Amino acid sequence: MEHNSIRRIRRGKRMQPTTPSRWILAPAIAASLGSVNMPVSAQDLVIEEVLVTAQKRVESAQDIPVALTVISGDMIDNIGIQSTTDLVKIAPSLTVREANHAQNSAFSIRGIGTITFGIGVEQSVAVLVDEVAAVQSGQTMAGLMDIERVEVLRGPQNTLFGKSASAGLLSITTKAPSEELESYLILTATDDDETRVAASISGPLSDSVGYRLSGNWSDRDGYIRNLTAGEKDKNGSKNKNVRGKLRWDVNESIQADFTAYYMKDETNCCARVWTEFDPDAKLFGFIPESVAEGITPGEDNQDFRADDGPQNDSTTKGANVRLNLDLGEFTLTSITAVDNWEFNVNQDVDFGDIDVLKYLTGGRESGGLYSVGWFETDFFSQEIRIASPAYDSYDYVVGLYYSDAETKRTFFRNLSLAPADFASSAGNENLGLFGQLTWRFTDSTSITGGLRWIKEEISADYENFANAEDTPFSDTASDEQVVGKLSLQHFIGEDTMAFASYTRGYKGQVFDLDVGVRNLIDPETSDSYEIGVKGNLWERRLQLNLVAFYTTYEGFQVQRAEIVDEVIKFELNNVGELNTRGVELESIALLSQNATLTFNAAYIDAVVNDYDGASCYTGQTEEQGCVNQAQTIDGGSLPYAPEWKYTAVLDYRLPLDTMPFDAFANVLYSWQDDTLLSINQNPNLTQDSYGVVNLRLGINDKSSRYSVTLFANNLLDEGYATSKLDVSRLFGNATARAQITPRSTQRYFGVEARFNF
Repeated sequence: MEHNSIRRIRRGKRMQPTTPSRWILAPAIAASLGSVNMPVSAQDLVIEEVLVTAQKRVESAQDIPVALTVISGDMIDNIGIQSTTDLVKIAPSLTVREANHAQNSAFSIRGIGTITFGIGVEQSVAVLVDEVAAVQSGQTMAGLMDIERVEVLRGPQNTLFGKSASAGLLSITTKAPSEELESYLILTATDDDETRVAASISGPLSDSVGYRLSGNWSDRDGYIRNLTAGEKDKNGSKNKNVRGKLRWDVNESIQADFTAYYMKDETNCCARVWTEFDPDAKLFGFIPESVAEGITPGEDNQDFRADDGPQNDSTTKGANVRLNLDLGEFTLTSITAVDNWEFNVNQDVDFGDIDVLKYLTGGRESGGLYSVGWFETDFFSQEIRIASPAYDSYDYVVGLYYSDAETKRTFFRNLSLAPADFASSAGNENLGLFGQLTWRFTDSTSITGGLRWIKEEISADYENFANAEDTPFSDTASDEQVVGKLSLQHFIGEDTMAFASYTRGYKGQVFDLDVGVRNLIDPETSDSYEIGVKGNLWERRLQLNLVAFYTTYEGFQVQRAEIVDEVIKFELNNVGELNTRGVELESIALLSQNATLTFNAAYIDAVVNDYDGASCYTGQTEEQGCVNQAQTIDGGSLPYAPEWKYTAVLDYRLPLDTMPFDAFANVLYSWQDDTLLSINQNPNLTQDSYGVVNLRLGINDKSSRYSVTLFANNLLDEGYATSKLDVSRLFGNATARAQITPRSTQRYFGVEARFNF
């Protein structure tokens, strides 16, 4: 067994599922599907098997009836992935909405994501780190440090993973303590003034105890200019992250893993810059001063005006304990976790630096409009499960899950005509019983069935300090659901597997706790069907995986917006029905001993079938379906769901026989189709198709002591937006549209040096 990976080459028969006993849990998986670092046998040019834990036990990714992409830690390092948002460059079915701050951002898989604001709303795409869930969306937009692998599971995953996985999940596994002393230091600098340091040290403390300590620090200047302050410093960030792990082999049957972590992010992101702005536009239709003075609106605009903000700071700290007990042939796993997340956000809400209050109050007050919000989430979870051994004809896993989360939010906006000053809290107590059984009724055919019973209790409290006549609100609600999965798989020879599956998904009900709104929103359910084939061709030098899917969602939770008293207000509601269907391809080819080509693609048709009561977009007429500020969407596209998206990675290793090092190069190209950015079908809020090229060139010491990499991200300087908004109604229906452009939309160059000790 290799220390840092589990690798097996198929030799005439498929691999049986493995009980996750102590020897399996210590190492992690270095290989990946769709990775530039797919392991290659030194003796034979073949793709080695990749092991995953997508079904709560160690199995070959090619042998399970699950649509997934696996991204190794080596790939994350080699192509320069820094955060979870970078994963969209590799997994075509995964997209991200990067909004004005992390709490308003969200992932989507196959077009399905959380496009709502609300502290009680579950995420459609769950993010788990070492099998512990992140509760709030703001926690999921995080850096990646010392990672072993990421598994992107597509389609509803509630059966084994419970809540917040109605569209899929990102399962992130961090590196475990090593059996021998090892360490590394990575130094990075870029031409857009980022400095980054990452380091890790790991090894044994005794024969039975090992440790791993990892950390990183980064400081990056902004690239958006605030003309009011005269500084180009917005959309910058400062981050620091530390994680410690301790592994104790208590005896031959018990292993304990202890993890503690701390993360702090300080960002002045994300400024909204004007792309279209009528020179005669007046805020609220009458304020004479322009919020866009000195600004040239356009897709390439990087200037804005604001008398304050944006500023967002977050702190995450937590700990978890994982126990693995060998009970004869069975393995008992217990995971206990606590987590605390704090997030503070300060936003300018009048889109400029003018004295808005002077005009709104007749001179009684002065200053601009701003909002301040504070969030805090406390989370506890406990999972206990038992995995059977892999018998000749069957294997199973059963478990119990419990979690308790409470999120508090306070919000203040200084608009005296429509003030906001409230405190709210949302609680969620979740209990789940789950089990999954696989029965191999012939040597080549098996059926897998799983069920999960979910009982959920939610609570909400709300107090409006801005309106003394508004009675404080407090309520609770509960719900029970049974979800499950049924799949059939058949091996066609030794190198090809076909499967078909049905999955029932669920996303819990929620209280809407926005300003003036305290409604209970119904849960959403989904029915998903998949057929797929996974195979190895060309003497196992070519791997092809193809999946077709069709999923229907009932009661999909969305948010509508309307302007009341010159203020944009949001309200949660349910879509009657929507569906998403498509085809996904993942492939990797070993062109030679030194060259690897990866190509992944997705075709997705995500459609809203029955959404009665959607908000109208600016300029929409009655003939276009807008009646009393509402419309019915039937056949419209879902936002952040490009019809076509693909990514290609070419990796080449060049041996230099006369030098102490070898050279390498890799290029990543990611392209996506036109994309709608608003569920109300606003034709002005779309992103045209675009492609991004990242290039890396470097050298590796033959003894793996060091490497030096030169890189260019977004080499062709392809501009695009991850979020757009149309606020023309706030300007008397004169054109006023803005966008948010994250750092990945900018071209920048850098150098990275890694030292292994």
